[in-house]
Amino acid sequence: MAAKDADIRSFVIQAAKDAGRGVDIKEGMSSFAFYENILSNHVTALVKVSDSGNAIEKDGKKVSMLEGLPIRGGEEIRFDIEDSNKNKLKGELYLNKIMNLDQTTKMDSFSIQCVSKESFSNELTRVVKRYEGKISESITTILKETLKADFKAENIEETSNSYNFIGNDRKPFYICTWLATKSIPTENYGKTGGYFFYQTQDGMNFKSVDNLLGQDIKKKYIYNDSDGKPEGYDEKILNYDMNRSVDVGESLTLGAYKNRTIYFDPYQFKYEMKEFDITEQKDVKHSGSSDDFDFVNPDFTETPTRLMSAVLDLGTLPSGKDGKEQLQRWASNKEESNDKVMDRMVQSVMRYNQMYSVVTSITIPGDFSLRAGDVIQCDFPRVSGDTKDIDKIDKKTSGKYLISSLCHYVTPSRCFTQLGLIRDSYGRKTS
Repeated sequence: MAAKDADIRSFVIQAAKDAGRGVDIKEGMSSFAFYENILSNHVTALVKVSDSGNAIEKDGKKVSMLEGLPIRGGEEIRFDIEDSNKNKLKGELYLNKIMNLDQTTKMDSFSIQCVSKESFSNELTRVVKRYEGKISESITTILKETLKADFKAENIEETSNSYNFIGNDRKPFYICTWLATKSIPTENYGKTGGYFFYQTQDGMNFKSVDNLLGQDIKKKYIYNDSDGKPEGYDEKILNYDMNRSVDVGESLTLGAYKNRTIYFDPYQFKYEMKEFDITEQKDVKHSGSSDDFDFVNPDFTETPTRLMSAVLDLGTLPSGKDGKEQLQRWASNKEESNDKVMDRMVQSVMRYNQMYSVVTSITIPGDFSLRAGDVIQCDFPRVSGDTKDIDKIDKKTSGKYLISSLCHYVTPSRCFTQLGLIRDSYGRKTS
């Protein structure tokens, strides 16, 4: 089984200064790569183009698109592509830069790097006013009023904690990513933390680590030597690479198994010390890849391997519509913390580290229905000297995976999707 065809219905570059002037380059497009990543605030794309000089008319003669539009940067690019199952890859991006221009022959050859409109809007706007209330509500307000971004309400996951802050003239992407590390989901309060702020072709997303890992399986894939698509699976895996299973040395450096944190109260000049132990997480509903975590050798979890510190945010920016109400709120509870740092800092650090415990990459026939942040099931063959075991599933490496990154790669003759997959544990949990 090989990469399947895609139908490139249109690929139009619109002139920046003339809304009615554009050129469809689908015939001259040699490849198109569309990227999403849960670690990226915006989507990107790379288009490779060959232009024979007959792309568009200017002053009564045919010229290249670089000269005819002309292309100077910031042009809107509209694309409409279908995979073999009629899933659409459709939207608008904007030209960021021209790369690898080759004019040594009778044909221009160059690459176009594209980004979403939100990427440019982030450079043109700043977060300046004061925000209070739940972090998820602040995220929604910033996306809607400041960034004017495209997003669906259901893709902004509610947080359980509030945080009051002033934008301080910082860029929206910076603020939203900063707030993601401070966020606590509505379940397992004080036991887990951390969100991701990222963009897919559906718009902006703000979702917790645990709920991303705990989603239902969207599609199922298998790698084997059978002909055609096996029953019960959506497609076959063309190839795969287990990039990383465990890195004990790095985990010890990061304090992923055991760490100690000192929380300092600047008003009373006292501190509180807390230890985090990964073995205590066995009773927490992680919603991850497996119900039974394969923890590291107990010899390496006896001593804290990382020391951290934080200053408690007490007495600052209390809630209230005016100074009088804010003062009353502070007077009624002087020890109330604005940032729930003791309930989220270490939990977020550990959760971010745990979810990258196993890293895998696979290539499948083009599937535009997938998004970064989706969960899929991958079944890999069991390695065995017994020929009877060849077609059996490896229950350790197989199971649920989170799509951390994806690339839809399209050419005039083929289409495939490359997926970067991660998981927080071993084991073939499938529901």
